[in-house]
Amino acid sequence: MIRAGLTLCFSFYLQFAFCQKVQTITDKKDILIGEQIKLTLKAPLNTGSLTKWITLPDSIPHFEIVEAAKPDTVNFKDDSKAIEQTIIITSFDSGRWVFPALPVEFAGTVVNTDSFYVNVSYAPADSTNQLRDIKPIMKVTVFDLFWVYIAGGALLLLLIIYLLYRYFKKKKQDAPATPVSKLSPFDEAVAELKNLSKFNLQEAAEIKLYHIKLADIFKNYLGRKQGKNLFNKTAGELLVNTKEAGIPTENISELATALRCTDAVKFAKYLPLSNESEDCKQKIAEAIKLIEQQTTNNKP
Repeated sequence: MIRAGLTLCFSFYLQFAFCQKVQTITDKKDILIGEQIKLTLKAPLNTGSLTKWITLPDSIPHFEIVEAAKPDTVNFKDDSKAIEQTIIITSFDSGRWVFPALPVEFAGTVVNTDSFYVNVSYAPADSTNQLRDIKPIMKVTVFDLFWVYIAGGALLLLLIIYLLYRYFKKKKQDAPATPVSKLSPFDEAVAELKNLSKFNLQEAAEIKLYHIKLADIFKNYLGRKQGKNLFNKTAGELLVNTKEAGIPTENISELATALRCTDAVKFAKYLPLSNESEDCKQKIAEAIKLIEQQTTNNKP
């Protein structure tokens, strides 16, 4: 009976002695949700005294183990040694929770580390009720672009005017120059009409050239008399210019027939008989004579 009592007392003594040797150190015990706690466990390392170091459980209620460093041996100047382990823990549950004791075995005796309370809370509410911007107010400089747009529009207008000037200048330069004859418009027309007799009105190519030349003779004559370039004018436009010269209506009608015939040959591949071609020549020659007479009579 006495032996059993002594054994029990000795066991309590060892338990108390080893508990004094295992240190449980925390850097804080009041945290905000998600904030981390650094937990340091330290125990002296005497030869043959430490049998088994702490084994962390897979899960701890209300706590999360963020990081657990490996146990490390620390040497002191008096040749003593200690084993130390750092564990980082946190909690995402608000409240007052107990971090449990962890078992350490010394010489066949299991000793638990100290348990401790941790207060987990939210950030304190702002009682000032002040509105706060996510970002500070930035000063913005506003530029008036009105004159920029005006200048851009003016430059664009000048560019368009310059391009149009270049276009029409080039077009004017590319236009074939009308040869200036030393003969009067009437004499030149008469001479050109006589040269048409050289064409063979039995061949298609010659017939086409004959009628093209016949229309050009009339355009050149009327253009020189009126001081205009009529080579790009249509038959209808030529008739309008002829009417302005004061030619009788029946002669204008005959001239219209001749000009339409030349257009048909030129554009519709119409091949008139030789007597039709000669008739066109005669009608145009008659129109030229009437215009010449009219302009001569109208001279002061």
